Amino acid sequence: MEHLAGLDANLLIALDALLAEQHVGRAARRLGLSESATSHALARARRHFDDPLLVRVGRKMTLSDRARRMAPSLRAGLELVASAVTTPATLDLGEVRRVVRIAATDFAHSVLGPVLWRAVSQAAPGVDLVFSPANAVALDLLRQGELDVVLTRDRRAKGLRYELLLEEAFVSMVRRGHPVLAGRITAKRFASLGHVVVNPGLRKRGAVDAALGKRNLRRRVAYVSPTFLGAARVVAQSDLVLTGSRRNAEEVAEPLGLATFEPPVKLTPFRQAMYWRPSDEHDLFLSWVRDRIRDAAA
Repeated sequence: MEHLAGLDANLLIALDALLAEQHVGRAARRLGLSESATSHALARARRHFDDPLLVRVGRKMTLSDRARRMAPSLRAGLELVASAVTTPATLDLGEVRRVVRIAATDFAHSVLGPVLWRAVSQAAPGVDLVFSPANAVALDLLRQGELDVVLTRDRRAKGLRYELLLEEAFVSMVRRGHPVLAGRITAKRFASLGHVVVNPGLRKRGAVDAALGKRNLRRRVAYVSPTFLGAARVVAQSDLVLTGSRRNAEEVAEPLGLATFEPPVKLTPFRQAMYWRPSDEHDLFLSWVRDRIRDAAA
């Protein structure tokens, strides 16, 4: 391998053309270089190999003995390298045996998880999905390589790739027959209700509080739940109100006997994003998984 010191790919490509054409001008045209640059490459190769490589015989150039022996192997080696760097890698999903670790919000897990599992289990039956909560340290765990993907609220994250997946409108829900449904639901009536908040991190304030605050109103957060389904079940058996994504609400309203209504305050849409490490950008399998997550969110 020490004989490769001082060589580079461009010099080897130029030498291959020179040995094939046995003419500096034709080799230059083949390479798209000037004759001066091609002559310089020949001089470098001669110094490196301590051999004339091309020998003038009359008006023609011919290969030296060493060049004649070298030419076939040089061409084969360059073709092998070209094949390695230009042939796209293939992915046989049926042969993949991996665990994909995903931290997700309750919303992302409940809405995207089932669709993602169908796609993965059908195409890559040897792959397991392990979901965990997208808590305060999830992005740090992703950076450390403990997770493969994080699905959480939309925000920039240093050192990670990021892509907005979806936006969801908010909707509020109460049990059917709730007194608030009798009459117009104003912001003041809405704020006077006991509220349920879904937050695995125990933080009680959110988008609703910000919107009410613009009207100098405050709500009472009477119940904090780690999951949307748990929160919806509490609302179905109480006079509390829950505000969440429309898609989640549509799934539980009928079976749990809930009535939905538009919140009487303007709420910024609920945004979910996907995060992954830059080092996984070219992992064929994880790229395929991210594509399936995009499909599920569409």
